[in-house]
Amino acid sequence: MLPLSSLKRGRRALVHALLQAAPLPHSTTGVTAADLLAASVPPDRAPPPAGLFVLCRSLEQANAALDAGADGVTLDFLELTGTGDALRALRARSVRPHVTLAPPRIRKPGEEKIDRYLAGLSPDAILVRGLGALHEGGTDGIARVGDFSLNVTNSITASEVLSHGLVAFTPSFDLDAGQLATLLTPAFAPFAEVVVHHPMPLFHMEHCVIAALLSEGRDHRSCGRPCDRHRVSLRDRAGLDHPVEADVGCRNTVFHASAQSAAHLVTTVRDRGVRRFRIELVRESVDDVARIVGAYRGLLEGRTSPHEVWRTLKAEGHYGVVKGSLRVVQA
Repeated sequence: MLPLSSLKRGRRALVHALLQAAPLPHSTTGVTAADLLAASVPPDRAPPPAGLFVLCRSLEQANAALDAGADGVTLDFLELTGTGDALRALRARSVRPHVTLAPPRIRKPGEEKIDRYLAGLSPDAILVRGLGALHEGGTDGIARVGDFSLNVTNSITASEVLSHGLVAFTPSFDLDAGQLATLLTPAFAPFAEVVVHHPMPLFHMEHCVIAALLSEGRDHRSCGRPCDRHRVSLRDRAGLDHPVEADVGCRNTVFHASAQSAAHLVTTVRDRGVRRFRIELVRESVDDVARIVGAYRGLLEGRTSPHEVWRTLKAEGHYGVVKGSLRVVQA
């Protein structure tokens, strides 16, 4: 309890401090937008290898993707369990695939050991998902690919992230079709890895929905880890079930129930110089993976059209494929 007079004194002191701080000069810069654009140049090195890459959540998905024609896979095991065994199993295939490892999307102070663990597995590449990881620099010669969460939306940000040693960047999901085409100039397009199919990650949260629904515990030490035995989805008022997945830090990610497809943009971005394409999976079965990868493999090789891709995935995959944020916006 505080007397009213003390609260009033505190309020007057706060207002006085704000008034004193208001006239203080702040440093500015003479750099203009034109200056920034002029300094935005692509790296003076060869672009990374081309191909169709598939982000997988299990070894079964990864094997199915490679069997269906993927050029490489990214292992995004949210809880990291089995990552090393999966990497070794994939390298034991008759034809060694290109394998990228993905750390959790959110990393807090004290969790740097996760990055060291993944680098210690010596993958072909590591997915960089945050500005902190980007700033920390290289990982003992392992190639690094920037994820969409670096928010590359224009040539300025593309130049900046590539100057920090990334071999490729993923355009931000905030871009629509027209903005994506503007970003992918002939100079930067060869360094882009465009996501052509994915269930959109809607949001991340510290609250663990899985533990709250299926246990009486308060955290990972007392919840009994129901996430190891159960799958949880959030059903919205339209009847769509949005998957909820937990990472190694017990943080939850909610993915959209329906995948977004950029099949209609593949020809456009290829004509602009894009050479790398990515499919992202969440809970797709082995059969679903084969259909999805096969459909986009056919599209890249000119054997199918975007409409055939959408029709095939709708009819056989039993989930809606939508254009989402990559729609063509009419002026």
